[in-house]
Amino acid sequence: MRKFNKKKLPSRHTSLGADRAPHRSFYYAMGETEKDVSKPFIGVVSTWNEAAPCNIALMRQAQSVKKGVRASGGTPREFCTITVTDGIAMGHEGMKSSLISREVIADSAELTVRGHCYDALVGIAGCDKSLPGLMMSMVRLNVPSVFIYGGSILPGKYKGKDVTVVDVFEAVGKHSSGQMSAKELRKLELVACPTAGACGGQFTANTMACVSEAIGLALPYSAGTPAPYEERDKYAKDSGKMVMELLAKKIKPRDIVTRKALENAATIVAATGGKYVAKDMWLAGGVPMLLKTLYDGGYIHGDCMTVTGKTMKENLKGIKFNPKQKVLRAYNKPLSPDGGVVGLKGNLAPEGGIVKIAGLKKLQFTGRARCFDNEESAMKAVQSRKYKDGDVIIIRYEGPVGGPGMREMLSTTGAIYGQGKGEKVALITDGRFSGATRGFCVGHVGPEAALGGPIALLRNGDVIDIDAKKGTINVRLTKAQLASRKRKWKARKSDFGSGTLWKYAQTVGPAFLGAPTHPGKKKEVKDYSKI
Repeated sequence: MRKFNKKKLPSRHTSLGADRAPHRSFYYAMGETEKDVSKPFIGVVSTWNEAAPCNIALMRQAQSVKKGVRASGGTPREFCTITVTDGIAMGHEGMKSSLISREVIADSAELTVRGHCYDALVGIAGCDKSLPGLMMSMVRLNVPSVFIYGGSILPGKYKGKDVTVVDVFEAVGKHSSGQMSAKELRKLELVACPTAGACGGQFTANTMACVSEAIGLALPYSAGTPAPYEERDKYAKDSGKMVMELLAKKIKPRDIVTRKALENAATIVAATGGKYVAKDMWLAGGVPMLLKTLYDGGYIHGDCMTVTGKTMKENLKGIKFNPKQKVLRAYNKPLSPDGGVVGLKGNLAPEGGIVKIAGLKKLQFTGRARCFDNEESAMKAVQSRKYKDGDVIIIRYEGPVGGPGMREMLSTTGAIYGQGKGEKVALITDGRFSGATRGFCVGHVGPEAALGGPIALLRNGDVIDIDAKKGTINVRLTKAQLASRKRKWKARKSDFGSGTLWKYAQTVGPAFLGAPTHPGKKKEVKDYSKI
């Protein structure tokens, strides 16, 4: 077993020298021995909770991580942090907490490691914001780190077809339009989510899981195995072993998460989507096979370091693309010539907006604005069908500051799609969309309404042109007309004058920069890993 010199590790501050006797006594109280305390301390963080099936299997996997750490010469220190699960938070005020939870997860993991001087970190997450949250904390701390996804849920079965929770969201729209009975809706909801694990489709959680491998922070194949399968525990144990290898080789997250690695991550986001569930992708060959064909096509940087201690090119060396499966396509036979999302800019969104074009039959839309100042009022109008074909539904004051928290709109978009109106109306918001959103929907519009962006100046009946081919989004108003409206515009008072949501609104940056709450490395004075 490898031995480590703690004299140059952060944990020396809590475990070496006579003046640290009180600190060591705390570890003995928890059953650790003097030998254990002499080893590196490895944080093992999971976002376990009983909020939703996404997180329920994570503590089990954490125990396997700890076994891997101990087997390789480290002393694991397990802790949990929060998760706000979008499936439960969706469609009501709770969704304001979702994006904010990403920051709280990153902040809390960072604080725990800093406060206790841990030498490395393994993070296990299972829901949309917890995956990026933990990866963000790893890059902030810059101690050797490995990320592992908790795994996806198995698909449910309804009338002989695979179903996910998104089918239930869309069924709500079908029910409201008389296309599905209450009895059928109940039958679907009872079978849609049969096991532990994150939402089964290629939505946000599974997309972020793909990112974890593409960006190099997760072991190959670890993103694919469904949550209930015991094979997940093998990847968890191997992750515990691997973090000790990284500690020995002094390979840190910022050696891995480079500009090129971020481009690899963006590439895999653009290259994924479609009708299959995550389990299907795993059985077809998983993330490594997708990365392999993208690499063969020249779309992936092969010289990026990964948590295996090898480059992406070296990781992909023995992998061959299997042409016999139907889930993954070779790089030269894509489902479409473009990725699933397109950036838009114009006088309605000077800082940009995002439209999800995956599955859309037409890429242009012109219609008249129907304005709502929050999601609830828009959802009420959709449920009562108080909109018409050709409308551009505007949901504003839902941005990072205005929400606060930049809510997802899956309940509303799912209801519209379920009513069969996914491409007969458009929807524009300064809030977000789920990875599961379908239909002609534009999100992340900036500047947001709360800051007086053009979306705040729209009135019912304004004509809006969206062109996803040209990448434009414009309202048919002159600069003078927009300026006149801006002079008359008054900022809205927030519903939140205290607490976490208030605090978030004071610091959060714009959507096009990722809604950051701190300036990042450009303002960093001290690298924690070097304390």
